[in-house]
Amino acid sequence: MSLNWVEINRVLEELPLEGSFLQNIRQISYTQLIFEFHRPGRSFNMLICLDRKSLRIHEIKSRPPSLPKPPRFTTFMRSRIKGCRVIQSGQLGTDRIIRLVLKKGERQDILYIRLWGGAANLILCDKEDKILDAFSRRPARKEIPGERFKPEVNEKAPGKKFSLRLPAEKIESYSSFLEELYSAEESEGQIEELRVKARRSLEYKENGIKVSLKNQEAKLKEYQNEEKYRRMADTLMSSLHLIKRGQKEFLPADGTEAIPLDSSKSAVENGQNYYKKAGKAARGHELRKDEISNLQMRLAQVQEDLRRLDSIEDLETLKAMVPPENEQKKESHNEVPGLSFTSGNFTILVGRSAKENETLMGKHVRGNDYWLHTRDYPGAYVFIRLPRGKSIPLETLLDAGNLALFYSKAKASGAADLYYTQVKYLRKPKEGKRGLVLPTREKNLFVKLDESRIQRLKGTT
Repeated sequence: MSLNWVEINRVLEELPLEGSFLQNIRQISYTQLIFEFHRPGRSFNMLICLDRKSLRIHEIKSRPPSLPKPPRFTTFMRSRIKGCRVIQSGQLGTDRIIRLVLKKGERQDILYIRLWGGAANLILCDKEDKILDAFSRRPARKEIPGERFKPEVNEKAPGKKFSLRLPAEKIESYSSFLEELYSAEESEGQIEELRVKARRSLEYKENGIKVSLKNQEAKLKEYQNEEKYRRMADTLMSSLHLIKRGQKEFLPADGTEAIPLDSSKSAVENGQNYYKKAGKAARGHELRKDEISNLQMRLAQVQEDLRRLDSIEDLETLKAMVPPENEQKKESHNEVPGLSFTSGNFTILVGRSAKENETLMGKHVRGNDYWLHTRDYPGAYVFIRLPRGKSIPLETLLDAGNLALFYSKAKASGAADLYYTQVKYLRKPKEGKRGLVLPTREKNLFVKLDESRIQRLKGTT
């Protein structure tokens, strides 16, 4: 609910505007500005809100943060009236238009603050009421630079009777009462708005995870042929004398299913090809199982957040559940491949294939980030993203080391030596395989597999 003209008069009676100097102008939201005043013995801040649901002006004790970049009109006002002294202030009639006369040296300007529901505005004019600029430029109302501003003043008392809203208990000032009143209303409105945004974000995540889960389960089925491929390879290798180059298939003596052959390859080459397929299926099966497990945990967490969303009353908790504007769109176009884990304040990325490793190194890590890999064993590339001005704590290094061991061929042994270095010290060999790097300035780290640590990390994906 907006202030009526009676309440505006009460606020202006309390504010010692005349004789005060305007020290700064800050914009804290699209519709809210704070004017900072100083006079001998007192400094105070005046809030102007142009939101049509809560049009108001009053002193504010809290100090909300400013927008990162001040909008056009705020920048103009700073250059024009910052440092001015207020020589006259007051409401024009009963029409919720406040007029501030500001003077700096010989120059005199006038700021009109119009608190109307359908046409709220701040209009800065020179002493002849020629518009210099306006918060909202409205050509239809001739509220644009260069035009004359003629405020519509109603000197008569309005037909409807207005009164002051007052609390039951004694108040320090009318402004303090209004600040508390609107803060509570805005907090409730903001909580509901954040709930809507959080629900939309969580449902978006839930649908995305379900699609990914379905895709991974389909891929898992594709990788369930390891035993079949290995059996076919063994059969071919034990029947080399029966297979001739150019054959398109081989029918085993035991009458089992015919084995397709590449007619351009020898029996040995066909057998080796099936061994490769078996190895790929085994690796893919393990990776898909890990991915499905991670997705299931993420889905459970998102669904739990959705379930408890209506019971959350804390503003900061809800803010944490709402991603920055357009983040979902950015993520869909720039999704980080592989797996992502959280260790304290650090993000750990795991690339499980040559393609993922190369993409991570090329697009998602920087020179000062750290890279880990098992010595003497094939395995995943693990990266620790290093925030500026931070060093990696031992626990985060051990977390990353355990992930490097877990996603490698050394996992079965339960322990291995790793080497680690910063990404800027990795070198790609000339004409080397995709994703292959040679580390320099590397250090050694011996790690024993800690299953409890792995389970904790998987809970953060």
